[in-house]
Amino acid sequence: MGIKELFVAIVTLLFRNRTLWRTLKEELPGKEFNVLREYAVPVIALVQLAKFPMIGVPQPAMFFAITNFLMDIAVLYLVAGGVGYLTAREQSESSKAMVLKVVCYSMTPVWLVELFYFTGIQSWLFALLALSYALVIGKNGLTILLDLEPTLSRPVLRNSAFFVVLVNIVAFLLISAAMRLFNF
Repeated sequence: MGIKELFVAIVTLLFRNRTLWRTLKEELPGKEFNVLREYAVPVIALVQLAKFPMIGVPQPAMFFAITNFLMDIAVLYLVAGGVGYLTAREQSESSKAMVLKVVCYSMTPVWLVELFYFTGIQSWLFALLALSYALVIGKNGLTILLDLEPTLSRPVLRNSAFFVVLVNIVAFLLISAAMRLFNF
């Protein structure tokens, strides 16, 4: 995925996510797309690179960006595994791939808002808004891609949302601790 396609995917996800989910559901199964390598890692890396001018000091910015990158990847794997476990009605590879796509795409607002974590006391508000929007995107993705029935999906979506919120709160606290460690 090129840089132009990456930004188009981000904009589509943020402003027309139902369209993106329907497109992903209808895409050809033979088309190979590694969502981790071609979407999630580049988005996380771009956000970390955007922090360099905000921090201003190259060496601490580099260490903070590497630390934050590793935290974001760990959170991504943890959330993908937890949501995959909670939504596992069937253990097929296609359902696992769909859950991974949903998690990778729905975490985008959280990653983008990390740029506003330097705002001091208001950073928790930005994180809360991003996490709320990520939950909306994830709910839309899970219901469209996995064809969840409304009666069965409520407990699954509730438990998944609780898990995502819990993991992201811990990640926010760890990122805040890393900011204090590097004196930002």
